[in-house]
Amino acid sequence: MRMGSTTREDIDGVTPAVVQHLNLLLDQDLGADQDDEMRKLVRNGLALIDPTERPTTSTPTFGAWLYARDVATLTRRLLWVYTELNGLDTP
Repeated sequence: MRMGSTTREDIDGVTPAVVQHLNLLLDQDLGADQDDEMRKLVRNGLALIDPTERPTTSTPTFGAWLYARDVATLTRRLLWVYTELNGLDTP
């Protein structure tokens, strides 16, 4: 999604699915108990999925877009870690 051509409705339409994927990845063993960097990523993910941190209807479109971008970026990073740890093909 591009900021200049994405509507708020588009952002609100995809964000819940990406948050759900992030939530599923955070439930996996990603090695956070053994790796400080992974622990930081998991903490960031938990903060992002906290309902009080999610955009509301009064959040400006740019803020909702930034939130969606941050969730998607972290989800992609954790998915890469998950595939590496489990010997899966890269998505």
